[in-house]
Amino acid sequence: MPKLVLAASLMAAILLAACGPATPPPSQAVVSPPPASPVPSVPTDPSTPQPAPPTAESPAVTPDPTAKPTLKPTPRPTEPTLSRAERYLVDGIMRGEGDCSPVRSGLPARAIAGIDCDLVGSPVARMGYYLFKNEGDLLDAYLARMEAEGIALESGRCLEGEGEGAYIPWGDDGFAPYRQGCFVNSEGYGNYRATLPGANVYVGLLGRTADTRSLDDWAWFGNQDVPGIPTLWQQDFAYRT
Repeated sequence: MPKLVLAASLMAAILLAACGPATPPPSQAVVSPPPASPVPSVPTDPSTPQPAPPTAESPAVTPDPTAKPTLKPTPRPTEPTLSRAERYLVDGIMRGEGDCSPVRSGLPARAIAGIDCDLVGSPVARMGYYLFKNEGDLLDAYLARMEAEGIALESGRCLEGEGEGAYIPWGDDGFAPYRQGCFVNSEGYGNYRATLPGANVYVGLLGRTADTRSLDDWAWFGNQDVPGIPTLWQQDFAYRT
């Protein structure tokens, strides 16, 4: 009996060994590549220029056709320097608010200087002053304009419209040089003209309308003397060339 038990035990052990798990295969190891050998650094020579690192190129700028150009302010023209004769005329102006500038072309015959002024706040749109060397040239310029406008001498005061006459009587022994005249030009605007002997200045007023009486009133505004003189221009001394 003991032999049978021993044999059975031996057989069971053999069967258990045959049915047990097989020995697992060895695991496959992951082989890592060997570390790269360090690249030896090349020492730089400080005396040798090194190339600059590359820089990114800036993108090309395309002009905008709709963009407005930047405009520079236009320099204002320099005011012309007045001559001594022009300054003499400007200094004698008694009244009239406006801007004046020298006249250097289209002057009356034999005038040596001229000043033209644009006025505001008056019945006068423009006034001009013209200087002559002598009284003869002054009167020639004045009389030529009266003749060109068809205004007869001694035809009446400007208060009645167109007319001409002496504002200071000269007597019966000669032609009075202190004269004034009014007319309406071809454009329909009233004009007033006056001579100022002694200073040898010829004055002209251009109105805003055909009303010559308003020009006469403005030319004599504030006068207190009889017979008096137009209150447009005055100098304490005559101009000497």
